[in-house]
Amino acid sequence: MLGKHINGRYKLLEIIGDGGMAIVYKASDLILDRIVAVKLLRPEFSKDDEFIKRFRREAESATSLDHPNIVSIYDVGEDEDYHYIVMEYVEGKTLKQSIRDRGALPIVEAIDIVKQIASAIEHAHENQIIHRDIKPHNILIDEYGEAKVTDFGIAMAMTSATITHTNSVLGSVHYFSPEQARGGAATERSDIYSLGVVLYEVVTGVLPFSGDSPVSVALKHLQDRFPKPSLINTSLPKNVEQIILKAMAKEPHQRYENAQEFYDALDNALDPTKVYDAPLSSRDDDEEATKVLAPVVPNEPTQSKSEKSEPKVKSEEKGEDPEPKKKKKKKAGKVVTIIFLILLLLGGAGALAFIFMPDLFYVPDVEVPDVSGMTYDDARTALIENNLTAVKEEQFNENVDEDDVISQNPGAGSMVKENSKVTLYVSKGAEKTELGNYIGKSKDEVEAELESLGFENVKFEDEYRDEPEGEIYDQSPEAGKMVLPTEDRIVIWYSLGPEPFALQELTNKTKQEVEAYAAERKIKIAYDEAQFSDSVKEGLVMAQSPSTATSIKEGETVTVTLSKGPEPEPEPEPEPEEEQVVFTEEVKVKVKDKEKHQIEIIYRDSKTENAEIVEEVEKDSKFEFELTINPGDYASYKVFDNGEEVQSKNITYDEAKQKYAKNE
Repeated sequence: MLGKHINGRYKLLEIIGDGGMAIVYKASDLILDRIVAVKLLRPEFSKDDEFIKRFRREAESATSLDHPNIVSIYDVGEDEDYHYIVMEYVEGKTLKQSIRDRGALPIVEAIDIVKQIASAIEHAHENQIIHRDIKPHNILIDEYGEAKVTDFGIAMAMTSATITHTNSVLGSVHYFSPEQARGGAATERSDIYSLGVVLYEVVTGVLPFSGDSPVSVALKHLQDRFPKPSLINTSLPKNVEQIILKAMAKEPHQRYENAQEFYDALDNALDPTKVYDAPLSSRDDDEEATKVLAPVVPNEPTQSKSEKSEPKVKSEEKGEDPEPKKKKKKKAGKVVTIIFLILLLLGGAGALAFIFMPDLFYVPDVEVPDVSGMTYDDARTALIENNLTAVKEEQFNENVDEDDVISQNPGAGSMVKENSKVTLYVSKGAEKTELGNYIGKSKDEVEAELESLGFENVKFEDEYRDEPEGEIYDQSPEAGKMVLPTEDRIVIWYSLGPEPFALQELTNKTKQEVEAYAAERKIKIAYDEAQFSDSVKEGLVMAQSPSTATSIKEGETVTVTLSKGPEPEPEPEPEPEEEQVVFTEEVKVKVKDKEKHQIEIIYRDSKTENAEIVEEVEKDSKFEFELTINPGDYASYKVFDNGEEVQSKNITYDEAKQKYAKNE
């Protein structure tokens, strides 16, 4: 269903609620561009024309409700075989989830929430609508602590008959009023009773009644007393307890007359000057009230037990004389004897009955019904109707809806004795995966990881931020949440880096100004080779890339070209090469002995300054080297023998020219 368009307008995004009658989706209203909640009726209800007719009538009547603590209904309609209600989307969780997570809520917070609910219910009653299904599951708490009552779409208008469907009851028996439990019509005071149960649960963390079956719980609402909430929450103010006792009175006329009266009582509950009396009771013996024998886990229903034993009272307190110990011993002996004789007689009677009336001890066989595919509650009811006992074993199964029966043992059609146990293997839905912590990682890395884990509904959102580009800064759901990879929507937010900005005009700025601007805007500067410019002074920027029409981000590089100023006049051409004199000079060196002599010749000419030739010789030697002399210049050289100057010569341009001409 995800991605489906209902009535061409509401696109289903994700499942946010799943009940026995309907499935609730988070959806996008494509026309008004807003997020809404769409409740789709289950197909089995869609085939009951009478049910649908009443459902639509009551949902449409609820659209008239306008109260800050009531979830608004925007639209009611039908698309193919789907009947739907479009409601206000509330970001938050149900009151039931809060109780499961936290247990009993702080008294001030609990009273504030229930007051908001009472105000909403009073508004509905003024509009002749009874909710009839008030329970924490139908109360949403947003991020600001504001309560929103929902499911008025299935409430019963005061002039309507009770809506029922085969094997289904709208509402939870744990919050039923006694008159609803016995099958009577719901009234305004029925809603007040349910409000009392909600108040009981939020201040204690447990339910007032629980049992093995809906019938047993309903009977307790009719017959039993519940544990006083102060026995569970010992710090509970007395006034709050008295309000609960009055709201949950068995007889409707003993409860608050209306929701406004209930609201006013809560409004003054913590006022030390107000003292509420205990409500009238149809029973005189308060000692028979239900007692709490042990602490209860907050997330589980209360296991109430009725203590029927009379309180022990000393004989002196009754005004009787105490009997001597000997009489007590004799009396005890007689009691033991009598009990022994009774047991002997009963045993004999049982043996005779087994011999002469065997049918009394016969356990009949029953056929095990096929309950595969049913919800666990329906399957359990079917087994009870066949005098069988259900044993629940939960398993993960991605092909069978959560809380539906996968299989059974013994199988359907098997013959077993009455009261035998039938094991029901019940689906816990697809196995959930713990969502990792992706904050601080890169988008590409997380995208690959989620894909490898089989996540199919992942959306990446980007935003310009101070974090590095591609780094993840938020996620929904948060890390550690258990999610279904094939169904749950995962949203990952990642940074696009700092927001781009328009590049400033840098031409005609000095290098120092450019670098100061770069430091301020956190960008990098690269320098291209300086160029001559007739229009831009030397040392100033004559060009930049990118241009000022471009937006850039922090960390990016801007290339600038500095001016070398106007191009200088070209240097004069050197004298023609033919005017130069190039010749080879020959130097002869004589040595007096045959020892090694280090000969060093240092020379200069128009092309070379202080060139040298170094060589070791043991005999007379000749050295040649080329000299170039420009007009007006000269050449010279000196010869050193073991560091002692032995020759030197200066050659003018004219001498060289004559010598060159002679060589020619």
